Amino acid sequence: MIKMTSTIIDLLKKREQIKKKKPHFVRTDAGSVKRLQKKWRRPRGRDNKIRRRLKGSLASPSYSSPKKVKGMHPNGLTEILISNINDVDNLDTTKHTIRIRSTIGNKKKRIIIKKAKELKLHILNPGIKLKAKPIKDKKDKKKETKTQKKAEETKEQKTTPKQDKPAKKEQEQPKEKPKQPVKEKTKTEKKPTTAKKDTKQASEKAKTTSKPQDIKKK
Repeated sequence: MIKMTSTIIDLLKKREQIKKKKPHFVRTDAGSVKRLQKKWRRPRGRDNKIRRRLKGSLASPSYSSPKKVKGMHPNGLTEILISNINDVDNLDTTKHTIRIRSTIGNKKKRIIIKKAKELKLHILNPGIKLKAKPIKDKKDKKKETKTQKKAEETKEQKTTPKQDKPAKKEQEQPKEKPKQPVKEKTKTEKKPTTAKKDTKQASEKAKTTSKPQDIKKK
């Protein structure tokens, strides 16, 4: 933990109380005129009420923190933005803290963090854990993977015995479906209804079977 004097601790607490009461500063006529933005712009008019700080006018920036604590982090150290490795040099661990700029890439960020840890500087936004192994390029990784795959394939070929290639399967012909047996229609015998029909059938059979009679001569 960083050691702070009693005066700095009291001033930091006072600053927090001031900042809680601080309103949102708006330029003149920002609410009435649509084209004007709500960002603060210092009024320069001769009759401007905000410039003259008359009663009932909008608030103007006058809620500044104490001078001893201005630009100080709540931990009691002054923040310093770093955009290069050379910015880390000539910094005091008891007075300064480091904040790495967001535009820096991960490669440079790792180098800055490594150097800051050697100098025992406090970092506010490290965001990356240092790895023991160095980062390799994508091309090197692809080459390594290819060589590993080839080595594994050669080992497998040596260990596994050669097997006879299976014969090619003959083209399977489509199987014919078994024919279902056709049901034969049974002839229904007609039963004689009356005795008259029997007599007629008998007479007709007799005519066909009987021999032709001799024709009488005149």
